[in-house]
Amino acid sequence: MLKKNLTAILLAGAMVAPMVVHAQDILPGKWWRMPRLEKQLDLTQNEKDNLDDLFVDSRRKLIDLRSAVQKERFELENLLEKDPLDETAVARQFKKLEKARSDLTSERFRFALNVRKILGLERYERLKNAFKQMRKRNRRAGRPRPSGRQDAQ
Repeated sequence: MLKKNLTAILLAGAMVAPMVVHAQDILPGKWWRMPRLEKQLDLTQNEKDNLDDLFVDSRRKLIDLRSAVQKERFELENLLEKDPLDETAVARQFKKLEKARSDLTSERFRFALNVRKILGLERYERLKNAFKQMRKRNRRAGRPRPSGRQDAQ
């Protein structure tokens, strides 16, 4: 029974993970330093400085959080390769992996939330629309979608 439940959990996690929208996919890199967006959003020097600080802080956290996800994934794979299979240990490790993924997603969300606080609603909406337009142009030109992510959590 536990084996069937564990398999269902692993499959559900694999299907749901790609559907999660990550804030740094929507807002990759230092977009506020792009002259066109800087002008379109009418950013002040103070706002750009705040975005720089937020970016550096978030990037440092993301580096550690991605590493934690990789470590927990490795530990899960290691447990799954052992014979006999210790289902309790595998289930416990899977929970650790999901916690690490959740922490990573939470940091991405925190970044987007702070961007929203800095820009306000109207300029945040303008930013989202600008990125939608950029993605459309890139798809038409056959360019790959820019991504701030290097993981597939």
